[in-house]
Order: sequence, then C-alpha cells, then structure tokens
Amino acid sequence: MINFLNSPEFNVLIDDVVLDWFCLINTKGVGPKTFWALMRAYKTAKESLKHVSNPFPRNTAEKILRSVDCNIILANENTFPKGLKRSCFCPPILYYRGNKSILEKKKIAIIGARNASLSGMSIAKNLASKLSDKFAIISGLAKGIDTNAHIGSLEIPEDEAAIAVLPTGINKVYPKENKDLCEKIAKHGLLLTEVTPCSGPDLGMFQARNRIVSLLADGMIIIEAAAKSGTLATAKAALDVGCEVMVVPGSPVDPRSFGSNLLIKNGATLIQNHLDVLDVLQFDENFERPEIPDQTITTIDDEKNTNSLKDRVLSLLSTKAVSLDEIAYHTNLSIPKLLCIISELEISGKIVKHATNEVSLA
Repeated sequence: MINFLNSPEFNVLIDDVVLDWFCLINTKGVGPKTFWALMRAYKTAKESLKHVSNPFPRNTAEKILRSVDCNIILANENTFPKGLKRSCFCPPILYYRGNKSILEKKKIAIIGARNASLSGMSIAKNLASKLSDKFAIISGLAKGIDTNAHIGSLEIPEDEAAIAVLPTGINKVYPKENKDLCEKIAKHGLLLTEVTPCSGPDLGMFQARNRIVSLLADGMIIIEAAAKSGTLATAKAALDVGCEVMVVPGSPVDPRSFGSNLLIKNGATLIQNHLDVLDVLQFDENFERPEIPDQTITTIDDEKNTNSLKDRVLSLLSTKAVSLDEIAYHTNLSIPKLLCIISELEISGKIVKHATNEVSLA
C-alpha cells in the first residue's frame, strides 16, 4: 500500500494539479515508481517537476487533455480504485470513458487466449452473461476470450457490467476490429487506461494493462492460457495480491490449456459454470444447481488469426466436438468448401470426424 496516496494534503483537485501530475508522469524516465518516489520527496507534482530533467511541456499537456474526449481520475481522489494502491506501480492518473461508478461493484476478470477455440470463446461469453447481473466483468479488449467476455457482459446493457482495461490511449482502439465493441462499452460500461491519450500499443503497456486487471479484480477466471503467456503472468500477479483465481479446465493435449491446467495442478480452483464461481466467491444467494452444466455454444465474432483456411479452421477447434454448421457460421465458409477442408484435415490426422456430423482435434 502506498500510504502517501492517502495524505490529507491531496484533497482538492484543480486544473493546475492535473497538469502538474500529467507533466510529471509523462516526463521521460519517470514511471509510476519514480513518480511516487518524487512525490514522497518533494510533496507535490509541481515541486517535483523542478527536480527532473526536461519536464514534459505544459502547453503540450494542455493541448492533449483538451483534445481528447475522456475524463480523468487522479490517485488522490476518493473514487480512485483502492485495489490499485496496493502496488508500487500504482498509476498516478487513470483516463476513462463511461460510468466510473461501476468500479464500486464487485469485479470478476475473465481472461484467456487470443487464439481461443470456439468452445473457449463460448464459455467466456456464457460466463460473463450469467455473472453480469451480480458483478462487473473486467477484461482487456484483446481478441478471443477477452472479446467474448465483453460481449457477454453487454448482453443486458442496463446491467452496466462491462469494464475494458486498454493497453493504449483512451482514443486508440487495439485491435482495430473491436472499435464498435469499444464504443458499446463506453456507452454501457467503462473504458479505463493509464496510458497517455493518443498513444498506440506498446509492449510495456500490455503488461501494465494486465497488472491493472489483476489489481482491480475480486476474482479472476482463466480460460485457455498457454504455458508461457500474458494470461498466465496475469493470473500469477492476481494470486500475489490475494485475488481468487478460478480456472476452466482444458484438454491436456491442447497447448492453449497447458498454463490453465498447470494453475489447477498448483492449487487454483477448477470451475465448470457460473454457479461454481458464486460458490467460490461465497455470493449470498440461493440457487438450484443443475445436474448438467450449461455449455451452450453462443454466437461469436469471426476470428482471423491465420493466413490459410486450414489453419483458420484448426484454430477454432479443440478436443470438444463442434458441428460443421457452427464452424461454417464462424468462418463464413460454404458447407461444400468446408467439407473439402475437413476431409484434408482428417486425412492428415489433425482432426477426428464424428458420426454426429461434428469434428474435433485429434
């Protein structure tokens, strides 16, 4: 916990203070840790700016802030998420669009593979939809699991349950195909980032985005995480701060689930449906547990992760069998064309065709 953030001298927010904080955190060589070290030493951002080399130009800062359609929360404000203050990397400024009161809700993060299977994406959407009336659903706007978690959390817009943490400036969308989704979240949920407006994607900011997700969440659900992945690193960061990590188990032969299954092996909680999540988080409501978990395949956005049609089809499959109609729908392939691809993949031993007109990975 950074006790300095709770000092009584930081109760009044004025434009000059915002500009001072903005200039200090955007000065070259000043990250969150250095920012707070300077603030501890010199008490204010204005005074701290006198002790750094080449401070960010004040007139440029003002132009940026006036040109971007967003709001700001400083770390000294009461509405700033308390969970973020547990880290020495606490962002001094958060930029947001949407309803920041959503941050007051209990929050569950749903994250996982970008190159997710149809089954994984369906599970993400289904879980988010079922949990969004009780929790805010956090994810990182990435392809695959993240995208479908957001879609599920928006199924009932009035719930205002969607929180997207961006690895870019608030006015930049990454990936670009999620532009419409981003606007829906801004309208019915919350877009949140520590990245300076007008900044595009940067490797370090993906890691910072993941850190914010882990610090905001009261619970985290992992769906399809490879052995070496950002998802697995985010899960470990969440465990470090005492966040409850829950994992949907995956096939032992699917590389997308190697990290997920390792988390379970090391003690993370295995879940199969939203009722398991409510049990783990001890949500105080009475539910009748169904005998068979709901595994309905739901509509998802088309994934374009590979160049060839064969790889595109394979990227959507797991060891859980899915119908040819489902694959055709999500690939926009005609049934005759899909049957040709399926035949070639079956001959090569990469997939198994079942009598029920379904296929799965071999």
